[in-house]
Amino acid sequence: MIRKNFSFAAVAAALLVSGTAFAADTQPAAGAFPLFQPQNVVVNQAQRADVQAQAMAQAPEVGNMPVAQGTVDSSLTRAQVREATREAIARGFRPVSGELS
Repeated sequence: MIRKNFSFAAVAAALLVSGTAFAADTQPAAGAFPLFQPQNVVVNQAQRADVQAQAMAQAPEVGNMPVAQGTVDSSLTRAQVREATREAIARGFRPVSGELS
């Protein structure tokens, strides 16, 4: 009796596993097989010099910023700005820095 159950279980498992093979789609998954369909070939007519000239005309700003930064006109010297910063820190002003800024 055990032999019959074992062989029946083996046949049932084989049928269960092989049943999914027959349920496969006729088309392969994307990228799995080449389908040998003709594809349109695109030839770029631009020359290297033309592409380089266009890239130079659209060069990014310094520092690779996506938006041009405005300039600040100041009549203060570097020493005056440093002194003003030291005074602000002495009065309790702390510049925002770190992960929570």
